[in-house]
Amino acid sequence: MTSTPLTRKPTSSVNVSLRECRLVTGRALRTLGVPRGAVPAARDTTVVAQALGLDALRRLYDDADALRATAALRSHRRTDGPDTVVDARGRHALVAAPDLLDLAVALTHRHVKARVTVTDVARPELLDVLPVQAAEFGVALAVSGGGLVLDCAPIQDPAPAPEFPLDHVLRHGLDVSADLWWSLFHLGNEALTPDSDLSRQHTGRSVFDESGRIVGEVGEDWAAKPAGQAQTQAQDPILSDGR
Repeated sequence: MTSTPLTRKPTSSVNVSLRECRLVTGRALRTLGVPRGAVPAARDTTVVAQALGLDALRRLYDDADALRATAALRSHRRTDGPDTVVDARGRHALVAAPDLLDLAVALTHRHVKARVTVTDVARPELLDVLPVQAAEFGVALAVSGGGLVLDCAPIQDPAPAPEFPLDHVLRHGLDVSADLWWSLFHLGNEALTPDSDLSRQHTGRSVFDESGRIVGEVGEDWAAKPAGQAQTQAQDPILSDGR
């Protein structure tokens, strides 16, 4: 019997699962200094934008320095009411978008119609992700002005909902440039506990001493140590999540 050669995918791209994409994107955002509580929303915004063809992963990597410089800033709402102006203070759209989405949905539910004008946001074209996300909350959101004006109103006559982008990615994966993917992968790895003989023996959160050495992992092994022994090895141990 003759064998049929396997058809291989071109090495220029890789197909990644939804879980892989969320994991690597989330780690990259943490590496770039996005506050821990803001990472999940920015991560999902990035993945949805990528699924919509907005090349969000490329923007995330190429704009890494600019994103790092503004990641910890907060947008400032300059006016109140249904017609409001938000100063993004130079923040990247992938990080500012979740806040703008929350504001747009809240204003729509309160005032029925609303307009949010955004100033000083990096990569405003990525805010084209917002109409898809807003529809999940029953809000029809139109983006204009190059991504700087968001007009919002309730969805009046809901048609059958189109397939949500992440549903498609869940079933079919996401094709990403191999070079880009591995660059993001290595960037995200910077958020992990440094590799060492001890870190390879455990999983979970690390416990550090005052000098930054890993002295254990949170779990049964650490909890089982006598109190005196734990204090000898690390007084006031610091967990890897900062507590």
